[in-house]
Amino acid sequence: MENEKLVELFFEINRLNRRYTEKKYGNLTPMRGQYRCLLALDNRGTLSQKELAEVLQIRSTSAGELIAKLEQKGYVSKKVSPNDKRVSIISLTEEGRIQAELVKKKRIEAHKEMVSILEEDEKENFYQILSKIERYYLEMEEELFE
Repeated sequence: MENEKLVELFFEINRLNRRYTEKKYGNLTPMRGQYRCLLALDNRGTLSQKELAEVLQIRSTSAGELIAKLEQKGYVSKKVSPNDKRVSIISLTEEGRIQAELVKKKRIEAHKEMVSILEEDEKENFYQILSKIERYYLEMEEELFE
């Protein structure tokens, strides 16, 4: 099989999946910035702005913009750290927790639908192949930063 065909098919499936899920579930799949932030806080609890930026792999200034938007919607609260007045502590509000739960439920539904056409052994093979590709890129990335 030609490498180019295989890779192009992979990207085409990603594009089709994104378009379909956005139409069906809204802009939460695959994980838009605000939803990624909500889920990160839901999974990890309270984080500083710097920690949140690291988790989301974005610049601290971008995290600040994201936090401001979520704060405006009432999804997060931002407080000054009692230990260091220069540090902002970010946490989910009750409304933010509700939104995070909604996002998780929709994502589970979307993911289930995405692989529903595969048999269990096909899912396992697909997982093994994707895991192998992921490991390769993680190793290559690590080498770049040494």
